[in-house]
Amino acid sequence: MKFLVAGAGLAGLNAAWELVKAGHSVEVFESNDRVGGRCWSETLSNGEVIEHGGEFIDVNDHTIRRLCAEFGLPIVSLGITFDRRWQVDGTIMSSGELAENIRNLTEAAERLVEKQGYRTSLREVAREAYGPDYASLPYCQKLFATTTCDPDKVNGIAIARMFQGHSKGYIEHRGRVMAGNDAVAKEIHRRIGDIVRFNTPIVEITQDDTGVRMTSASGEVFRGDQAVIAVPLPRLQKLIGTVDLPPLMRMAIEGRVMGAAAKLNIVVSGDAPPRGMQAPGAPWWSWSTEANEGYKARGALTVYAGGKATMDTLRLDDGGKYWLEQARRYRTDLNVSDDYILTNWGTNPHTGGAYSMPGLDWEPEQDNVFSQAVGRIAFAGEHTHFASLNGALESGARAAKLLTLI
Repeated sequence: MKFLVAGAGLAGLNAAWELVKAGHSVEVFESNDRVGGRCWSETLSNGEVIEHGGEFIDVNDHTIRRLCAEFGLPIVSLGITFDRRWQVDGTIMSSGELAENIRNLTEAAERLVEKQGYRTSLREVAREAYGPDYASLPYCQKLFATTTCDPDKVNGIAIARMFQGHSKGYIEHRGRVMAGNDAVAKEIHRRIGDIVRFNTPIVEITQDDTGVRMTSASGEVFRGDQAVIAVPLPRLQKLIGTVDLPPLMRMAIEGRVMGAAAKLNIVVSGDAPPRGMQAPGAPWWSWSTEANEGYKARGALTVYAGGKATMDTLRLDDGGKYWLEQARRYRTDLNVSDDYILTNWGTNPHTGGAYSMPGLDWEPEQDNVFSQAVGRIAFAGEHTHFASLNGALESGARAAKLLTLI
């Protein structure tokens, strides 16, 4: 059979890889000039590999770890705590305090469900859980930054339930692909062959009894027997106008919210240990991860801000200069240079944002809507499964399986 795949991020690539392995003919369409989507690595001037986008590989991210093992790509330890950040006064939340914060969030969410139903914002849940000073609490700052969305526009019940699993046996040891996380995308691309058409955004998708038709922005028409749609959420929300969807699936897509995030990746030097540290009095943070040889920080500092409100305070229109100075002022453990790369996912034309979260109209029944094909079409992407590198890969494999039962 002939399969069309819209999107060459991790989700679309993994769907294509599974289909190619099963012996099918596949054609992939990508609006960008590279594979990987929000999985995008680059090398700084001092040779350190950094991530523009998805960075952290959890101990339970078995799909990406399995692929790395298959491809011979070493995963090395980050050497920092992600859920617990150091403060400038030298303190850090204990694992017990983290579990208590997550438990308080979960209990607050369930209380609010009883009071007012599922249409409850993340800000409402945070205020119920932590009181009027919620916004200044380290865990709440981490929570808002990680979701990357306006806390008034995303569903606090869904997010609290999503993070609930983190309290069941705390394990911190996250990792990264030593060659760069996008080595996974590049290796899949190498193995599937020259089947990706770059600079070819898909703007319309239709299906009937004879097959699926995709139309590109240039007006070119492509036909296949079945299709995987693995484009980022903002593009998907535009594409579904010509696809007849089950009401619950349409609600899940239209109601989901795309967040924004930005990163500065900076060349640094010094003998400090690896450390993730919250900015003083601000909801953004930075981290220096462990060198390949261990015990000390690499020559790269990553500074991260999640959510448009936070990004607006950092004056990103100046190319990152103001943010660089703010980072330098508090990361006195490192020699912070003027050599950096700024990545603003909020203005990226291919993705339209960073990660997505359930919107206010979320209900539990929406959680499994993408575990079914719609006629000849299956959907993939972090917005259909879980907002992570691993989640994107798993969603691609799921889409391929739904269409072929492989």
